[in-house]
Formats: sequence, structure tokens, C-alpha cells
Amino acid sequence: MPTPNLQPLIPQQAAEWLPARVVLMCEPNIETLFAILQTDSANFLAPFSLARAREEHRRYRATLEASGVTVIDVREALATAPPASLQHWARQAIQLGFDEALSSAEMDELQVNLKTSIEALDPKSLADVILLRPALQVRHNDDPVDRSVKYRTRYEVTPANNAYFTRDPLITTRAGCTITRLRVPVRGVENDIAECVLQALGVTPLHRVQAPGTLEGGDFIPCGDFVLQGQGLLTNAEGVRQCLEHRVYGRVEVAVVRDPRMNMDEMHLDTYFAMLDKDLAACVDTRLSGEEEPEVDVHLPEGDDVNYTHRLARTLPFSAYLREKGIRVIPFSKGEQDNFAANGLLVAPRKLIGVTRAGASFERRLRDAGVDTTFIPFDALTGGYGGPHCSSQVLVRG
Repeated sequence: MPTPNLQPLIPQQAAEWLPARVVLMCEPNIETLFAILQTDSANFLAPFSLARAREEHRRYRATLEASGVTVIDVREALATAPPASLQHWARQAIQLGFDEALSSAEMDELQVNLKTSIEALDPKSLADVILLRPALQVRHNDDPVDRSVKYRTRYEVTPANNAYFTRDPLITTRAGCTITRLRVPVRGVENDIAECVLQALGVTPLHRVQAPGTLEGGDFIPCGDFVLQGQGLLTNAEGVRQCLEHRVYGRVEVAVVRDPRMNMDEMHLDTYFAMLDKDLAACVDTRLSGEEEPEVDVHLPEGDDVNYTHRLARTLPFSAYLREKGIRVIPFSKGEQDNFAANGLLVAPRKLIGVTRAGASFERRLRDAGVDTTFIPFDALTGGYGGPHCSSQVLVRG
């Protein structure tokens, strides 16, 4: 469906439990197909049916829209950009290489041909080019029958395999959007695509995390007058430092949740912990005590609303910090965590879209706590290593 006119879009997310208004998603398409063909190169858990994944994704989108959420797909957003910008991004996504036997005149000719081709493409096809990142290696054809086969071209793609996980390349805070820096190299292009999407929506990012910093959206949870910022396997101390320095969180308390476990099965904060309301959360039980419990570094803002810094004030266990904030925690098992219990999306206070594979027992405990749950099939999509929370970037809440 066409993207509504959202410009100027003002991204703002002060708290995870506020009503979700605008959500960025990306329906899995041909770029995901390449990841399925070789999952161990794509940071995927297991192969799955792309057709089934699309069906699940469309159902998830429909569920969000039925809750009053405006959904923007990455391709839809890119297609709204001015033609010159879209063509420029597409050209940047293409690598054009030449055999050494080609003359400089022929190379110039091929450059012109590519420019003409890009100008002829429709916006949706240009968006495909941006997500597929094709490389074209051109040489002479040894047996041309006419000019239309003067050359032979080898095509390779380095697609944005994980593009449907729109959570990680951005964080949206009360202050606006920040482009992260994904640690796994195969995912790095998602940050570039996120920057193009923000430009298409008329949004200027607050900051883009620079090397050697890494920071991923699944490690960020806004909680009103404080934020939870995970630090561990995929988000490092330098990435967090940059976000503090550039004031991307706003003038709020920043609780850095340091993960002692550092393992991909709980790669982000949102894989083992979820806010359900301002005073209610869920967490895998192994993170609430013992050697796997994170420690929290509490950074307090100092200064006025414009000129402020953050000062490390104290460190305490994760469970103690949650109690201090008046947050009751519903524990769940490691088995439920493995089935993406933590990775649902709140669309309003105590209104959660989760996944059926998390189990009836988990859903029942949430309902007993007053949570309005809608659990949907997500078995194919979780093959990419994430659930509904990973598959959505909330741009506007409140």
C-alpha cells in the first residue's frame, strides 16, 4: 500500500510502553532469499520458507495496523525519496568493474549505459538495487552476434540479508533517531540503508556511531525518565560512550546494563528482558540472580536541558535496579527465552504482540498479570534470529 505523507516526521520514543504510532518495517524479499541459501554466512539460525515468512510478516503488519499503528516499509520509504536522491543511492550501491582488456572509451561507454539504466528504473526497482548491492564485472564477449551482446557481465550481490530486522540499525529515543553501527560485518550495510530511509522521511539523525564503537538497536529500551542501554556482545563501551557524548538519549538517567554472558543466544537486552508497562517487565530467570545477572552502571545527567553531561554515579545488580524503579518482574524460563518470549512488541501499556512459539503457559502468566496479549505465528521469521521486537523500529510513540 502507498506510504502516507509523513513529512516532516518527528521521531520520538520516550518510553517503550507508550502507544506506538509509527513503525518502520521491511518485508523480507529477494535479499532474504540469499541469506536462506547459506544461513551460516548470514547470521541466521536455520533455513525457512520465504513465502511463509512473507505471510507471517504481512500478518504482523496487519496486526499493528489494526491497533492504530501507521506502518512504513523500508521499500515504501525509499520510493518516496526525490528521484535524484534515489538514483544516487542506487548508484552508490552498485560496483561496476572492468576487465583489463577494455579500453578507456569502452569503460566510459559502460558507465554511461549504467547511468541511463538507473534513470530508466522505477522507484521500487531502485529500492531493490539498494538492498541487493550488486557488483557487475564486465568483459568483452568473444563471440558477439550484434551490439546487444558486445560484452559479457558477471553479476554478484552482497544483499542486506537481515534487512527485515529494522530494530538494530537505529535507536529512537525521546531526542530522535541515531544510526547505530552493527558489529557483524554482513549486517553493516543496514546502517547505510537506514541513513537513506531517514533522509527519504526527512529525518536528520542525531549521530551515527563510528568505529571502533558498536551499538545495536536491540540493546536499547526507553523507560520514561531513564533508559536501559545494553552493553555486551554486540554493543561495546565505545558505542555507548559516543551516544552519551552526543546526548542522543536526551536529558535522562542512562542505565548501562552490562551483560556478563556475551553469547549470541541472548545477543541483545531485548532477547532476555522486556518492558510491559512502566511498573511491569518480564525477564529470563537466569538474569535475575547469580553469575549471569548483569550489573548496571547508572549515569546521571548534570547541567541544563541543552548543555549537560552524564556522570557515572553508581553500580548495582540488575534486579536491584529494577526493584528500585518499582518494576515487578515476571520471570520466564530459558526454554521460553529460546522461543523468543522476550521479543514481543508493546503497542500500548500492557498490550503485547508476541509469538505463539513462546507457549501457552507464558501467555497465560502475562494475562494473569493484566497484559492484553496477541500471539501470532512467527516460526519462519524467527529463523533469521529475531522476533517481532527485532522486526520493527518504532519511530513515534505517545
